[in-house]
Amino acid sequence: MKILIAPWGNPLVWKEVEYMYKGRKKPDGKKFKDPLPIIKEEENPDKIIIVSVDTLANALLKNNISNYSDIREKIQEEIYQFCQNELKFKPDKVIISYGFGEFSKMKFLGSAMDFYYDVFKELSFFFSELEVSSKIEVIFDATHGINWTTILTYRALREILEILAYVYDVDLKVLNSDPFVENITSLNINVIENVKILPRIAVYNIDKRPIEPFSSEQDMKKFGSYISNFLYNNLSYNKEEILVFLGSFYFALPVFILSYMPCSSNVKFKINEISKEFERNIKLKNSVKLEVLRELKYTENFANFSKAYLVSSILEKFGFGRLNDIPLSKIEELKKKVFDEKKFPIESYRISVEMGSEKEHDKRGIKGIKDRIERYYKLYFALRGGSEEKESDLTENAEKEPQIDKRNFFAHAGFEYNTIEIKKENGEIYVRIYDNNRRQAEAYITDDLPKI
Repeated sequence: MKILIAPWGNPLVWKEVEYMYKGRKKPDGKKFKDPLPIIKEEENPDKIIIVSVDTLANALLKNNISNYSDIREKIQEEIYQFCQNELKFKPDKVIISYGFGEFSKMKFLGSAMDFYYDVFKELSFFFSELEVSSKIEVIFDATHGINWTTILTYRALREILEILAYVYDVDLKVLNSDPFVENITSLNINVIENVKILPRIAVYNIDKRPIEPFSSEQDMKKFGSYISNFLYNNLSYNKEEILVFLGSFYFALPVFILSYMPCSSNVKFKINEISKEFERNIKLKNSVKLEVLRELKYTENFANFSKAYLVSSILEKFGFGRLNDIPLSKIEELKKKVFDEKKFPIESYRISVEMGSEKEHDKRGIKGIKDRIERYYKLYFALRGGSEEKESDLTENAEKEPQIDKRNFFAHAGFEYNTIEIKKENGEIYVRIYDNNRRQAEAYITDDLPKI
């Protein structure tokens, strides 16, 4: 699967020029206002996406604007028409995100990062819907992007590709043409980056709701309880569960990934409802200039929602779903698919050791004690013989609950002795989180995530 993505500024001011890519140009010397036609011809992408910004309304829209949704829709229409009339193709998707700044006829007020969070959401939705076999190639043409929109689009794209790289082979090529100078008739399209993307997920624990008031103490008073009621009453918003799921992915804790994995369609519904609420609070004010004010702003927890959606949708494609009782064979399957030994040699080995071996002489891991496992759940610590093979911080007072040892929790990929219970049924070994210590385990995961 090959995807071509280009951030765009205002296409109405671009000049026609002859573009050259890979040493080739149109044999008839045909000129275009953008390099996408020749890149499309040489690379033959399966999908083309254009990313632009709502501030183009100042240049592109001439009629009166009655509501904000008209702005985005009309800019999309203008870009589709430009592509069909000038470039002779129709993109598969046009994303119009949120901008800022004052222009000749319009003024846009809001958080600059809204652009990034919205593009991250839209690209996550796009990539989750693709039917991919094993490889994803992305070509990013930076030729005509506005400086900050190019940076933020690239950042969102790169983070998404790093998540996709857990299960797919992902390559990224970045292109940029020579600078346009008057009287120059031919521009070369240069490769400025060509890399294989390594798997990584960036997760931040932030003490914010996914949407917050844009500014001022007065806005906080106006929106504070309103936002809380909307999130908690309408969406059953639970920041901790999302963070535990993403954190378990970040720390490679397979039992917790499968125990906390959300249904992707439910997460997508919540993302869309938050986005609708965000846009309902964009106000248009006619004064000397038309002012577009976003009264709310997105935060990193909105990005966490999008990441949780993307990860869960990928896992669902490979047959994974939320489980309370987890067969050991499913953990083995998850390890092979997500924490492949070629990409994650340390994590893969660690999980393999914790699951154990069928060999009689190898008593490490869960399979190493399979003869001790019974038909009902029993704490892993007890199956290991208690203090005889003590690896955890078990309290000396038998009346108190055994506690999870934090070092062992992470060192043993979440298979710490006082963290999980184990049983055997119909020849299959099952694992589940020990409920009495669940909150302690959750706190270890979320508290150790990077904070911003």
